[in-house]
Parts: sequence; structure tokens; C-alpha cells
Amino acid sequence: MNSKKNNIEAQIVEDFEKIRPAITRLLQTQLKNDDLSIRYGRSKSNSKNDIVINPSILVSTISKTSLNREEVMIGTVVHEAIHATKNYSLDSGALKNLFPNELDDVEDIDDVLEILTGPFGKYVFDILIHSIEERIFVKQYGGLNSILEDIYSESYSEIKKLTNFSQYLALLFHSITTYIDPEFNNYKKPVISALNESLHILKTLSYEDINVSEVVEATVQMIDICKRYNILPDLEKYNLGEQKEIEESLDENVINDLNKVLIPSSNNVTTGNTLQKFLGKTNSKNNEDKLNLMDDHISKVGASSTIYFPSGNTAKVVENKVPDNFKNLYKNGLQTYESLLQQWNLPIYKVTNKIKPYFIHNQKRQRISGFDQGDLSPHVPIMLASGRYERMFEQKQRLSNKSYAISLLIDGSGSMIEKSKDELHPWSLASALIGASYLSQICFELDIDFEVSIFNRGFASEHTENEETYNSRKFAVSSMLNRTYGSSAQDLYNTANHYFIKEFKDSWRENYQQFIGLIDFSRNLRDS
Repeated sequence: MNSKKNNIEAQIVEDFEKIRPAITRLLQTQLKNDDLSIRYGRSKSNSKNDIVINPSILVSTISKTSLNREEVMIGTVVHEAIHATKNYSLDSGALKNLFPNELDDVEDIDDVLEILTGPFGKYVFDILIHSIEERIFVKQYGGLNSILEDIYSESYSEIKKLTNFSQYLALLFHSITTYIDPEFNNYKKPVISALNESLHILKTLSYEDINVSEVVEATVQMIDICKRYNILPDLEKYNLGEQKEIEESLDENVINDLNKVLIPSSNNVTTGNTLQKFLGKTNSKNNEDKLNLMDDHISKVGASSTIYFPSGNTAKVVENKVPDNFKNLYKNGLQTYESLLQQWNLPIYKVTNKIKPYFIHNQKRQRISGFDQGDLSPHVPIMLASGRYERMFEQKQRLSNKSYAISLLIDGSGSMIEKSKDELHPWSLASALIGASYLSQICFELDIDFEVSIFNRGFASEHTENEETYNSRKFAVSSMLNRTYGSSAQDLYNTANHYFIKEFKDSWRENYQQFIGLIDFSRNLRDS
């Protein structure tokens, strides 16, 4: 298989060199840039005049087609070049006028879409940009339009086999580019209904030039349509763990599906590289800062321990102190704590007095130390020779106090802060924290070494961060990971996190405020 792939790639290199001069002249003329050049390679160039054609894109397209090889080569190279030469910046002012209440100091397109549309908006947005770019460029050249039409027609029948959302995206693409006039009646009713509504929104978009703000607005409307027709799930109905599973599954499905029915490009969703073409209204310093944040995050993940689950899955465990800013909730936390004790009828001393005797008994229970009967003491030869021992094996006789420590680990995953529809406040995490507080207090009073920690899965926070700095770093790292690693970014982004509230060496008094703040946070999420 690899040999066949290598042979195809070797032939592609030869064919590419034959057509490269003609395509270069075409693009230079169309883009009015005589310095433009095209080359064959795997690494993306930093120069805007240097278009790099990734061989894997050509191999992927040519190896699965039965059309004329040279024509497919021309169509694929031009297709890649079209999308590689276009980059955009974000008009923050125009977006704030459109969404005055949602956007505040957000200047990156991935952050904008995450806030306005959740995790799914990037797919619709990317397809809209991708489609309009092709429509603007390709329609000027009849021969090129014919080649791409043949390529898309060959894979058109596969659209019916895709998931509903992937069908929606593929048909949206064809509705804009008009390579194919899709027959909507052949698809499921939710997809047809969503597309018909979306086509009305497309009428408001300009196909002469791309207005990013207009495309963002259209994306927001289309995502709402997809949710209304159940093409996309309403994530608010699921807990955090389920949300993440849905996002990862949909991301994988969309990339795999669109790769089958659209020409792959290293600059769009077909290869997992959504939002690659958007520079954002940021200077090089901001991008450098984001890159540094991403590098720090990757270094932290790389240096962390790996755990292995019985299912065969693995995860990186990032260890850190719980954010210090939880102590700012201490005052409200005390009130919440006392209120819960009364509400749940859990008088602290009444409860701890039932448990404490077990700790005291276990602590004072003496054990026999020395060599077990049947174990050979290293002193036996001397003792036997001196007449102190009569036999080779001796039983333990020395008594010593038992020494032990306790580690309290609290489940802080998303399911612990979920609540039923008839519940006013979540209770699972709050009750776990109260239980941990009882045990911690007993250990503290009896001078038993103990540690308290909480775990979850998500983007790891730093000890010194507040909500604002955490979200800022989170968005920055997320955007850089997506740009750099594409579909594999999630593996680096989400980790299993182990936050120490109190380590063995720490003072309980010095960390008590953060602990009580956590109780208030777990009970009053929005207010906190």
C-alpha cells in the first residue's frame, strides 16, 4: 500500500512540474502579483507570495478518482492555490455593531464564533468562505469550472451517505458554487427544511467580495436553523462530559465526511484546518504571545504523567494548585456552608464525633515490629555464635505506633455540577466537599498527615489565574492549537487535571479559605 502511494506521489511530482508554469502565470495575472510562485512541499510558507501545494492533498484526490488524471491535477492545484492566497482580517467594529452585547474585547475569529455560535459555527463559517471564494474565482474560467464540476459530480452521490449536518454543509457548498444543482427532495426532511431557510439568508451575502462580518452574521442564523431542525444538538441539554463527547464525535464526522465529497484543501475543514485563513486584528506581538502560551501548555502536558484506563484509553494528568482566587468567595462560602449544614441536617460535631473514634483507634493501635517468624534475620549468625539465640528464626516482639496518612480526592467533573430540571441548585459537588471538610477537620485535630485534591477534565487552569485571565489564555491556546495541529488539537487541549487544595506539606489553615470558596462556587455557579 505504501509502495503504491509512493509511486503515485512520484508521478504526481513529475506531472506537477509540467503544469506549474501555466498555473503560476494564471494566478499571477488574476491576483495581479508577479512575485507569486507555486511550489511542491509539506510545510506551509510564511511568505504571502509563496503558495505551497501539499502532496497529500493531491494524492488523496487523484488516488480515488477515475477521471482524467491531468485534469484532476490541474483542478486540484488551482483549487488549493485559490484558497491559499486568500487571507482575511476581522473588522471588530462592524461585529460589535452587529452583536453589541455579546462581544467585548474579542478580536480573533475563532473566539468570536465560539461565543456567538458555540463549537459548531466554525464549520458553517468555513464552508461559506470556501464556497464564495471558489464562486468568485472559478466562474471566470469556463474550462476550469468544467474540470471542477466533473470532480464534484463524481463524488456527489456520496452526499446521501453522510450525517445530516455533513449533508447540510455539502449541499450548502453546492448551492453557492452551483457546480451542481442539487435535488433537495432526495434528502431527509430536516436537512431540506434547514437548507431552504438558509438559502434565503444567502441572498443577503455579496458574491462579488467577501464581507467577513456579513458571513459571521449569516453563520449565527444558520446555526440557529440547524438546531431548530435538530441537525445540530442543543448542548445545553447535556452535561459537560457529554458535550465534549458530542463535539469530538461531530468534529471527526464532519472532517471525514467532507473529505469524501469535496476537494480536500489544507486550508479548510476538509482536513480539519478550520479558520486557517483568518489573521484576526492582531499584531505579530499578540500572535507571538499566543504561540508562547501554546508552547507553555504543550510543555506542561508533555511533562505530565500518563494514566491508563481499563478501557485501553490514556490521558495526561496535569497537577497544579487550585486557583488562589477561590479564597475571594470565602465570606459567601461560610454562609453557604452553614446554610447547607442546616438544610441537610448535618451538625458538624455530631457527624464527626461518630467517625473520629475510628481514626483515634486506628492511630493508637500498636503493631509488632521486627522480623516475622519464618524470616531470616541478618543478625542470626552472630546471635547464634554468641549463644544469644537458640534457634535461627525469631518472632516479632517490639511494639510501635502505627503511622499513616490520608489522601482525600474529590470528583470535580462536569457531572458533579449538573442539576435536575426541578432543582434550584446543584448539590453533588457541594455534598462531596462537605464530606471532605469533615474528614479534613478530623485529620487536622488528630494531627494526621493528609492532603485534599479535586480532579476534572478540561483545559487546565493555573494557580494564579482568575476567570478573565483563564478564559483569555484558554481562547489563545485553543486558537493556536487548532491552527497548528488541526483535528488533533483536542488531544493536547483537554487533559485530566489534578488540583491540590492542600498538599501533605501545606498548612490546612492557610488553604481553608480556598476550600470554603469552592463550596460556594459548587453551589452557586452563576453568582460565583
